Amino acid sequence: MTGIAAPTTLDGFLPEAGVALRAVELGLAVARGRVGADELRLKGGRDLVTATDISVERAVRSVLTEAIDLPVVGEELGGAAEAGRPHWLVDPICGTRNYASGIPLFAVNVALVDGGAVVLGAVGDGSTGELLLAERGRGAFSIGAGRRRRLVVSEESRTVTIEGWPPAGAARSRAARAVAAAIAADRWDVRSLGTSLSLAYLAAGRLAGCVLFAAPALHVAAGILLAAEAGATISDGAGLPWTPESDSLVAAAGGELHQELLDTASLR
Repeated sequence: MTGIAAPTTLDGFLPEAGVALRAVELGLAVARGRVGADELRLKGGRDLVTATDISVERAVRSVLTEAIDLPVVGEELGGAAEAGRPHWLVDPICGTRNYASGIPLFAVNVALVDGGAVVLGAVGDGSTGELLLAERGRGAFSIGAGRRRRLVVSEESRTVTIEGWPPAGAARSRAARAVAAAIAADRWDVRSLGTSLSLAYLAAGRLAGCVLFAAPALHVAAGILLAAEAGATISDGAGLPWTPESDSLVAAAGGELHQELLDTASLR
């Protein structure tokens, strides 16, 4: 187990917050046990799934559906949203390539979408077991063992990540040029973590900014809410407000850095 023990209820938060945290904690426990991690299959191109991904999603779904009767849309087991109803988004292991390779940079992501907006996000850090929670309008926190620590963004690291590579073609070539431009600019340390955990690290002040050229909501919704509630400036790749229908994102600890990343990424 993670050893953090998510609380059943959280004062001042939606009832769904405790449910989301329990689901993420159970998902992390399954993932970190690594049963099925060596059972791989390709989903297309270089995209792969392990048997553990499936087990984690089933565990997460079991907690969500037993507590609250809402639709669940998952990365591996599918599902569909229903008009006029909130729904859960579940990415059981974001960073499966890392996970399958024994690199502990991965996340378990759960988000609640209501009225076209992400209202709740919970992220489990596979490297540490840390549980992170954000509710729209209430802030972002690291939660566990009877404590609650507010997350606040910071530019101090001067480190940015560039993630989410599009398929081969013009979009991927443009992404490659943007990476080269970011390195040539020599203003930041540039990293690629291979997981939307980068958004949680932005929220926690460990990273200063993040660019994702391909950013489906199922993968990034929870992390985006964490970063936004921690004070990040966030948009899609064109500088417009990010929504669950957006296909790219730029997030930064401050408005000036956000503009620099937009300009360097050449997404506008």
